[in-house]
Amino acid sequence: MTTTTRIALAAIALTTFACAPDLRSDDDGEDAGAHDAGPVQDGSIPPSSGPFRHTVNDDGTITTIVDATEGTAYLDLESGLAVTPADPLDSRDWDLAFTRFSITTNGGASGTGGAAAARLPAADFDALDAPPETGWIADGVDIEEDTDAFPESAFNGGVEGVNDWYDYDRSSHRLTPRDVVFVVRSVEGHFFKLRIDGYYDDAGTPAVIAFRWARIGGGDVELPDAGPPDRPDAGGDAGVDPIPGDAITIDASARDAFVYLRVGAGVVTITDPETSLDWDLAIRRTLIRTNSGESGAGLGGARSAGAVELERVIETDTIGFVVDDVAASGIPGAPAEARSPILASWYDYDPTTHAVTPKDETFVVRTARGEYARLRIWSWEDGTFRLSLEAIDVVPQEHAIEVEASTSGSWAYVDLHAAAVVTIAEPATDATWDLALSRTLYRTSSGTSGPGQGGAIDTNVADPATVLELPSEGFVADDERTMPGPPGSPTYSGNGALEGWYAYDPTTHAVSPRATTYAIRLADGSVGRLVIRAYASGRSTLGWTYAGPGRTTVAASR
Repeated sequence: MTTTTRIALAAIALTTFACAPDLRSDDDGEDAGAHDAGPVQDGSIPPSSGPFRHTVNDDGTITTIVDATEGTAYLDLESGLAVTPADPLDSRDWDLAFTRFSITTNGGASGTGGAAAARLPAADFDALDAPPETGWIADGVDIEEDTDAFPESAFNGGVEGVNDWYDYDRSSHRLTPRDVVFVVRSVEGHFFKLRIDGYYDDAGTPAVIAFRWARIGGGDVELPDAGPPDRPDAGGDAGVDPIPGDAITIDASARDAFVYLRVGAGVVTITDPETSLDWDLAIRRTLIRTNSGESGAGLGGARSAGAVELERVIETDTIGFVVDDVAASGIPGAPAEARSPILASWYDYDPTTHAVTPKDETFVVRTARGEYARLRIWSWEDGTFRLSLEAIDVVPQEHAIEVEASTSGSWAYVDLHAAAVVTIAEPATDATWDLALSRTLYRTSSGTSGPGQGGAIDTNVADPATVLELPSEGFVADDERTMPGPPGSPTYSGNGALEGWYAYDPTTHAVSPRATTYAIRLADGSVGRLVIRAYASGRSTLGWTYAGPGRTTVAASR
């Protein structure tokens, strides 16, 4: 299936089964209503479990927040526990699975647990105390015509997204939950009502799903005859990812020459790899380079997407990419040379058999021109690779950065490429930091503060969601500023555009962020969007969205 991206794209209608035998919940009989709107089992539910955080409400229902930003989070509704199934298709330990915007049940094409779900548009969540008799949906296989690479389910799918749990705003790229109540039949045969209330955390980070749920009584329902799960044919090696038919074969067995690849073109001939932007990956034996850093003049880099299927990596954020550096291979006597630190770990090596085996890992590659692709290495045999390298879309996300800078005269440094606080010994010469804070004071890596090309612009726009296109010039560099205070206050090196980020109440002495949005230029000249979300006694919360190298927009590119 050709995958581009999916936040809300057209999908083929999900089949609703209504001709299977009647089945009765385990709760049927005299005690069928004993769990109506009550907490899970006896009310004992952990406050947190793995990526799930639970709160028991006063009415006995549960509000859960799940971090589904990376990988898949599996939930057992009976206990409220996160589970990590060795084989999700064969496991009966989970009921619901969350992968970013995709929600699936342990039934049909997604598992052997027999779970299913029903959709009740505009239903009254509080009043609902029994499952519907019909309308049950088991997960179906992902269809060729859509582009999401996820199973069809009661929560996602249908023509023009009719069964999606959300509405998608194509101008702001935001998801908003629809007015739908879902009822889920668990693997154990119990019923749970569920309503999705949000997709973003307070900092605006997506795939942090909030939902309210409760167990309800059983009843007579017509469940779908879902058939077996959609297990890929792995040939004679069960559990091994099959090699796609369109995988690229790369002969990189020569020990003295690299093979160069460009996304969308495959193997290319490069005469001057140090200056050329026409290659994205260079491979020699097990060594892999991206066109970045010490390896090339491009905007490349790489990050790991973890042990997820290639088809599920349909888009990428811009944060977390690492450029090439010079490092030793680990072989005694071998010289240090340029390589990707991320792609250096693509394989496992058996020193007894000398076998090289690709790890169960998918990577995201940033290309020489600042575009993005997914990478999966399927096999390696004496330097010959079978791999997939396919373009994907970029969807910059806002990241919350907590910065503790409460000590006057001390500075906390932030690497905005990684959206993380870093330790810097020589800020005047070290170009790996982009922003610095000391209580209410701000610096960028520019001018009198640092060696970079940094700077800032106050857009004076209150709603950051409307600031999608960022300027490429006009940034204010750092210079010597006067400390806030009475006449004669000392000076400091800081950024004038960021100086007025707060409002000060002289009565309460409270410092609060102004409603404005900043454009920030990083030390390397790339740009992003900054919102100062909160401040308390020197501790700041920043909302940071990175456009990525070579881009001046934080809008999604599809």
